[in-house]
Amino acid sequence: MLALKAFKYRLYPTEQQEVLLNKTFGCVRVVWNHNVEVFNKFDKNLAQQEQPLTSTLLRKKFDWMNEVSASALQQKEIDFKAFKKDYFSKTRKKKVGRPSFKHRDAVQKYRLPNQKFTLNKNTIRLEKRGKVKLVLDRPVPDDCKFMSVTVSKNLCNQFFASVLVETRIIQKPKTGKVIGLDLGIKAFLTGSDETTIKNPSYFRESQARLAKAQRHLSRKQKGSSRRKKAKLKVAQIHNNIANQRKDFIHKTTIKLVNNYDFIAIESLNVVGMVNNRKLAKSVSDASFSKFTEVLSYKAAWYGKKVVKVDRWFASSKICSCCGWKDKELKLSDRTFKCKVCGMEKNRDLNASENILKEALRVSSAIRTPSEC
Repeated sequence: MLALKAFKYRLYPTEQQEVLLNKTFGCVRVVWNHNVEVFNKFDKNLAQQEQPLTSTLLRKKFDWMNEVSASALQQKEIDFKAFKKDYFSKTRKKKVGRPSFKHRDAVQKYRLPNQKFTLNKNTIRLEKRGKVKLVLDRPVPDDCKFMSVTVSKNLCNQFFASVLVETRIIQKPKTGKVIGLDLGIKAFLTGSDETTIKNPSYFRESQARLAKAQRHLSRKQKGSSRRKKAKLKVAQIHNNIANQRKDFIHKTTIKLVNNYDFIAIESLNVVGMVNNRKLAKSVSDASFSKFTEVLSYKAAWYGKKVVKVDRWFASSKICSCCGWKDKELKLSDRTFKCKVCGMEKNRDLNASENILKEALRVSSAIRTPSEC
């Protein structure tokens, strides 16, 4: 099947190229912030509303914007138009909030269409930036169609190029296996086939080191070079945690997609869980939403099926053997004991089996789960 796939590479620009890239980030930021400013000035009581300047007019107004690629400014203008379309959409399920201004102390990025860049073996040619060195750790497919490239800089001053291509993805062979997954905090996931993956808790492991770095940052004088170094140290720790979490999620999801044809998961109310001050840190550290997102698109790529069970389905309180419901079950009860059939199982294992049964029922699957 044809699908869009992104390949992200680390860039190593020269000092001169780094200055030019930072100028591009700044000009793109000006285009976005100008559109946000005009958008926020809207007043329904005025007969004539102010219209934002196009990227072409902004380049005429500010001569220094001609130093950067016009395509990058146009793409940011297109992005804001797409945002406005989503903001005023009446059919969109999840409403989009009001736009916010972009600032320099955040992740910077800009996008170029396929005509404005060329990917080579160890360099990428960007419009008005020339050839920038990169590490091509995995090549793009030979028969792919280049769509765009997004150049970004994180808070650790690391540059990246994310190349988006349209390519044919070969589907994974069928295994005939099904599994239900119960996501949790103690065990990241528990499968209906008794597969268990421990929650790595990367943030908690680095919490002491992060707290020490943040204390050092708080003591530094604002605007000093030492404060910049301390701020970079904090950013590096956060970046390391994020990279560990991404690596764990990608390895876990591809393992599931390789081994199972049908994967049932529960639709968690992550926002509500984060609002619980006792669970917020652990839930954020586990990153359930990202895991579900990555698992879903990888299953779609490789011809596997992911079915989400309704969040109100009481998977933990129902006996997976006879269907009896324990309305008095508490969160502290880690073993499910059925008062009807006498079955005793780990709470998460019982929930994963119920999730699988419910997903198969909802999806009208031909196969039925194995008897307990």
